[in-house]
Amino acid sequence: MGEPAGVLKVVVVQGKRLVVRDFKSSDPYVIVKLANQTAKTRVINSCLDPVWNEELSFSLKEPVENLNLEVFDKDRFKEDDKMGHAHLDLRPLISADRLRQILSVSSGDTTLRKVIPDTDNCLAVDSTISCINGEMVQDVWLRLCGVESGEIELKIKLTNLPPVAPSR
Repeated sequence: MGEPAGVLKVVVVQGKRLVVRDFKSSDPYVIVKLANQTAKTRVINSCLDPVWNEELSFSLKEPVENLNLEVFDKDRFKEDDKMGHAHLDLRPLISADRLRQILSVSSGDTTLRKVIPDTDNCLAVDSTISCINGEMVQDVWLRLCGVESGEIELKIKLTNLPPVAPSR
């Protein structure tokens, strides 16, 4: 991997309308991957609208890769069932942070970019990228792929990006 680009904190907030994988419900958990780093939430038993509110941290390196997540149903006696997957392109977050540095935004709450759902991303609704007291924050709802229904809410926080070199 390349140059360190900062620390990415992924708050897995909640899931909505997840698919049933057991008899009447599911026991969901989320695996989040960034490059060769992996983190996992706890299992929420018998719930199709789970609330995790768990923060997972990753080292972000250039070139920036997609953030990938998979949702599984925990099973006791067999392999865990897949409940969908999604990805998030982190490049808009990185470019918004570079814009923040150029504009010298460091305090208050400033919206720097809006990302809209399209065929190249898993966004369920528009996503805003803001600078909140010097920290880049993106709120996202991701639509799960490969299943009938399901969405996951994430709050992405980016900190400690090195300053942009002045242009000549």
